Amino acid sequence: MSTFRTCWRVLFAQRTMILVYIVYLSLMMFGLSWSIIQNLSNTDNSTTYETLRPEVAVVDRNGGVGSGFSDSLRKFLSKDCDLVDVGTTSQDLQTAAASNYADLIVIIPEHYVDDLAAAFTSDSAVPELQMVTSFTGAHGSLAKLQVEDFLNLTRMTALADAASSGSSVSVASLNAAAGSVIADLTGNADAYPQIAIAEDPAGTDDREANGRYAFQTMMDMGAYPMVAAMFTITAMTMGSFSGGARVRRRMYASPQRTGSMLFQQFACCGLFGVLVSLFYLALALALPVAAGLPITGVDPRGFLLCALTMVAYSLTAAASGFMVSMIAVNSAAINAIANVYGLVIMFTSGMAFPVDLMPKVMIVIGKCTPGWWFCRSISAAMNSEGTVSVSNWFPGIALVLLFGVAFIALGLALSQMRRLRPNLAAPASTQLAEV
Repeated sequence: MSTFRTCWRVLFAQRTMILVYIVYLSLMMFGLSWSIIQNLSNTDNSTTYETLRPEVAVVDRNGGVGSGFSDSLRKFLSKDCDLVDVGTTSQDLQTAAASNYADLIVIIPEHYVDDLAAAFTSDSAVPELQMVTSFTGAHGSLAKLQVEDFLNLTRMTALADAASSGSSVSVASLNAAAGSVIADLTGNADAYPQIAIAEDPAGTDDREANGRYAFQTMMDMGAYPMVAAMFTITAMTMGSFSGGARVRRRMYASPQRTGSMLFQQFACCGLFGVLVSLFYLALALALPVAAGLPITGVDPRGFLLCALTMVAYSLTAAASGFMVSMIAVNSAAINAIANVYGLVIMFTSGMAFPVDLMPKVMIVIGKCTPGWWFCRSISAAMNSEGTVSVSNWFPGIALVLLFGVAFIALGLALSQMRRLRPNLAAPASTQLAEV
């Protein structure tokens, strides 16, 4: 056990690597999935319908006696729109239209109310308002419909008043009709009804499904940081026992068997991998809860299978670090290999992209890495329907463990080669020959 305790002290001496790969890299990867979790958490479950309010600017160039018409138009639009000021000059309006400052710009031309009254009297073509609709969305078009509703209501009210009084439509009657439209709508509950949403009996199930999907996403996101962290820390920790000729001489001169020492070193790194797995599992549960999603939809059997998958994956990642440590490469090379290896897993395992969008060559490469089978095992243990498929989970976890066995076998073979050809010779020194 002395080798195990020594390895434990050497491992925790790698504080910088633990901080970078376990803490920083994990939080960075899990932070990328935070936006997905927030979108799932912000699913609207309210019982009232709230429309988006378009931004509308009303530019009155008519003025004078027609100001009552424009004021009534603004009051009518303020019920469902946000009124903004964009200026009155041609340059201001061009700037507002080009910068998409408002969803709809309504321009009341000069003498518009006079022309409108004359059109009703002479039964000629009705003048039109100048309207500029935003090109980035449909909100401006919806607000334009409200402007047309106001014009129709004002026209019908003005014609009805003129028919009842036996007089013709004038500017004053148009202003009065516009004001009458606003007065009739104000305080009328039926004018602006609230759209009610019936409760969805499956609403609770939907949020549980969102929580389950968030947990699965967090587990998949651990594929890259886990392999990068355990690969680097294991390779650097076990490499410390065989990095120099003096250390190797002491190890080979030890009364313990070399296999026993290697086993204790790997057991130490494997135990650390189990602790990292528990850390990832805690994060995968804590972040959905922090976002307000229920975790009651996570099946206990599926959670247990996910935990076993993560532990097996951490041991396989440690086994790959054990294999590289037998080559006795420096720390810079270890970091480079870990990041390249981790990124290959990230982009080919289905973690970063949906499998349906991946080209076949990436799928073939992914199936040659343990990350692909890790993600398949997680999907089998925690799918969107909430069912647990042990028959689909077991082949994936078995292949993950087989990768680990292959890495250990290669590492032992490399270790045997180094023992058969040890580099233990001391530097040559100058010796004086006796004559």
